[in-house]
Amino acid sequence: MFDDQQAPQLRLFVISDSIGETAQRMIHATLTQFPDISQIEIKKYPFIKNEEELMHILNRAKELNAVVVTTLVNPDFNIAGQHLAKKLQIPYIDYMSDLIGIIQQQTQCNPILESGALRKLDENYFKRIEAMEYAVKYDDGKHFTDIGEADALIVGVSRTSKTPLSMYLANKGYKIANIPLVPEVDIPDEVFKHKHLKVFGLTASPDYILNIRNERVKILGLSGPSNYNSMDRIREELIHAEEVFEKLNATVINTEYKSIEESAFYIEKCL
Repeated sequence: MFDDQQAPQLRLFVISDSIGETAQRMIHATLTQFPDISQIEIKKYPFIKNEEELMHILNRAKELNAVVVTTLVNPDFNIAGQHLAKKLQIPYIDYMSDLIGIIQQQTQCNPILESGALRKLDENYFKRIEAMEYAVKYDDGKHFTDIGEADALIVGVSRTSKTPLSMYLANKGYKIANIPLVPEVDIPDEVFKHKHLKVFGLTASPDYILNIRNERVKILGLSGPSNYNSMDRIREELIHAEEVFEKLNATVINTEYKSIEESAFYIEKCL
């Protein structure tokens, strides 16, 4: 906020019949192109309910020499706002009307003209939330009771990206369970009961896994050799993993130097 003695270099009014989130994002993205503008005032006018309120704000914008940025869905508000802005010679940016009109013309589809539609919680949103909760619950072999609900089961030795991959896919709406493979622990019977379960086995070369585990040991502040980052132990785990992959008829993915997105893309193609 600035007083009259320290007027901002740029004053912006954000007007919306919702919360104005879309306009604010566009403004902030645009302002990054002007790092030399140090004094900026942004006033927000959300949830505009009538034309009288809109007219009052535009008159105030004229008094303060403000640039008006709108995301008004209501067509009557837009027409009235554009008309007065032209009359008062106010810089007026309407982020919604032109694009809505173009899309309507190109597709012959009518817009719903519903304020706040961007923030409506839809079925896909709830699906993602449910999938993420599932992935957290079934991470690292913690639970097996409802493992049959999973869209996919990921298995692999430690440090082959099981958890990051599970969470990435969960954020896209897939229910993913993952189980770490160690020679001393058998795969639970619940897994074998679900013949339809799609299983993906993650693997990598012994050298690659050793390097990652060595870095992990450093981060944890541990010193000295351990079974965790022993080459012999890693080879033993990988041999056991191959046996499990065969038992579960798993699709094997080598995650060595692959991004999470690459591995996820391959799994999605198989789901």
